[in-house]
Amino acid sequence: MKALSIDFGTSSVKVAVVDADALEIIATASAPYPNLLLPGEKNEIDPDELWAGCYRACQALDPALRAEVELLCYDTFSPSPVFVKSDGTLAYPNIITHLDRRSRAQSAFIDEVVGNKRFLDVAGILPFAGGAGAMTFIWFRQNAPEYLDQAHRIGHLPTYVHHRLTGEWTADLVNASMTGLYETTTQGTWSDELLTAFGIDRGLLCDIVDPGTPVGTLKADEAERLGVRAGITVAVGTNDMAAAQCGAGNVEAGGTMNTAGSSDMVSVLTDRPVTNPGYYLRNAALPGLWQIYATTAGGFALEWFWSQFCRDLSRETFYEELVPAALEAWPEDGEVTFAPYLTGDRQSLEKRTATWSGLTLATTREEMLAAVLKSMNRVLAGTLRQASEVVELKPVVKLTGGMSDEHYLALKKREMPGFDFEVVDNCPILGNVWLARRGLALG
Repeated sequence: MKALSIDFGTSSVKVAVVDADALEIIATASAPYPNLLLPGEKNEIDPDELWAGCYRACQALDPALRAEVELLCYDTFSPSPVFVKSDGTLAYPNIITHLDRRSRAQSAFIDEVVGNKRFLDVAGILPFAGGAGAMTFIWFRQNAPEYLDQAHRIGHLPTYVHHRLTGEWTADLVNASMTGLYETTTQGTWSDELLTAFGIDRGLLCDIVDPGTPVGTLKADEAERLGVRAGITVAVGTNDMAAAQCGAGNVEAGGTMNTAGSSDMVSVLTDRPVTNPGYYLRNAALPGLWQIYATTAGGFALEWFWSQFCRDLSRETFYEELVPAALEAWPEDGEVTFAPYLTGDRQSLEKRTATWSGLTLATTREEMLAAVLKSMNRVLAGTLRQASEVVELKPVVKLTGGMSDEHYLALKKREMPGFDFEVVDNCPILGNVWLARRGLALG
């Protein structure tokens, strides 16, 4: 059986036709879409741009291959709050990304009405701006209630995607926990306690299902745009990191994944739901497992550095020559250090910004760049240390993403000693298919 697997990332979409039986990719294509940076620390994506990118990528695949597709599956970035009307269009016109920071004041509100410790005990995280959908939903309740009033359902991007593809309303297990409205620590259900405290109607939330569960079939209009047959099965999607764990073969406690792309993320699977203010505790894609999770700027930081400090270099020269040279010249710390908060800190309740320390007239841009890269990996190393107190970590970290060549690999081995790294490709794409195959077998 052939599957069409779609990976909706923060800045681009990747699609693939996959041999679902062998779990092997046959063909891939991708397309970018822009982020909208708006006043008030708002970061959004126009849904028309997201879907146009998806359709372009699919149309780049061989039509004959697409004609053989019998199954559609997907993953998305998240948190990604959406307000969906009954006709499937968005009440608030854009998708809100995890880089959005409009809801800083709502973190304090949650502490006031529930208490940070209680929120952590139920939802698995502290109310970090950008860390869960709850703060965004509360922001709209307090600042623009008309969008909630117009919404038939609220949730994250998979809820919108699945309804657009099938007409069905769903929320997956992982994104439920990422809303901050769910009983994550017990893998229970939507939290009446939190919903009541935040003034959010439970009727706005969908029934929760496991990722990969077959729910509905592909509508004719979307089938035509994607170039596949109408009526094929669509499996419920999930968060990209949760899918990536499965695609990398990590399906047991102790499995660790480092996705080094636009954001640099680490996820550790655990069968013990132990909370900690220093990391996120989220559901994994498989019931009975959770993720210990942390993230930092990653490729966004490198793009910023290139655009601000290396305009004399092409993008290719920057990545292929300057980055390796910087890492080779500064494997250890010099005087220059960096606080890696260019996109804020999703593990802090306080607003944090990036800074260099130790700059002198002798400082080179290579040393500054090396400091940026080292600092981001130290955030992830700290999370691994915390996770090791909860679960026995497997010795091999699965590494994927654009920042996983030999130079980045050497950096990670230096900054995260005691681990081997295995580079794996297309993990979200393959994880979607693995989960869909599991869902079909269980169904």
